[in-house]
Amino acid sequence: MRTILAAALLLVVCAAAPAVPGTPEPDEFGLMVAAPGASETFYACTPCHSERIVVQQGLTREQWDEALDLMVEEHEMEPIEGDARTVILDYLAEHYGPDRPNFPR
Repeated sequence: MRTILAAALLLVVCAAAPAVPGTPEPDEFGLMVAAPGASETFYACTPCHSERIVVQQGLTREQWDEALDLMVEEHEMEPIEGDARTVILDYLAEHYGPDRPNFPR
């Protein structure tokens, strides 16, 4: 009986313990780098697919621009115009360009 009680107590304590110090909390934008433009990019892209699709691409700014056009034309994404489009393209080109400096490993 004591063994069962000890095991149950250990289970309760471990379940209630906070995360290991230094363990990062999941980022609000999933795999996307938290930087200017992350919010706009995350909320423009993830209604249709995971952010993993975005961060794996490694496209040039021009290719990202074409990809946004394709999403609007072929997949019914809401058009992104003006400053919002510039912010998103700046973010994607900087963080998810051809060299994919932030490719999730």
